[in-house]
Amino acid sequence: MTKEKASSAARQKKLRQKRRDMGLVKVEVWVPPSGRKAIRELETQINNKHLVLNKEGTNLMPKLTTSDLFTQLSATEEAKNGEISVSTIEGDTPVIQTIVEDIDEFPILISVGEEQVLVIVNLWTEAEIKEGEKNALNEYLLRLNLPVPLSSFSIINDQYVLFGALSVNSSISEILEEISTLSNNVIEALESCQDFLKT
Repeated sequence: MTKEKASSAARQKKLRQKRRDMGLVKVEVWVPPSGRKAIRELETQINNKHLVLNKEGTNLMPKLTTSDLFTQLSATEEAKNGEISVSTIEGDTPVIQTIVEDIDEFPILISVGEEQVLVIVNLWTEAEIKEGEKNALNEYLLRLNLPVPLSSFSIINDQYVLFGALSVNSSISEILEEISTLSNNVIEALESCQDFLKT
């Protein structure tokens, strides 16, 4: 785990430096939980250099597609230097699989819908939870949801997941930030919840 923590810190440091190089500054705001979505949308609008508005103020920027996002992710510095690898999983709804260096056992799956980009990673199944600890774990995850940055816990069938959602108008740098944040949060979640899980 020590190596993974160091790697996470290095990725975060690199991301912060990249933002500074773009002339961005970090601003901390305090809002009620209901305001989180509005703040994220506002951040996307402010940081998006290619936002085009018509006379009525309607957003004319083309929405991301799975194909576009795959192309953009494959062309990033992170993909070229091996920090992430990107592939597609074909199906009724195409999915982009992103494997982050150092946590390759937890692939990050990205799907592009009409309104949002969903970034999700499978954590553990119900069968991997210690006997009698399921309710305690679920309560713990509910309490953990708010402090975890840009990610939330959920259950799909018997699979526990960690996910983030972004606007389809998000820039590639915002998608990369979500991937980086989610991968860091996976490590934290595994360490934080290990007492509830079978070894």
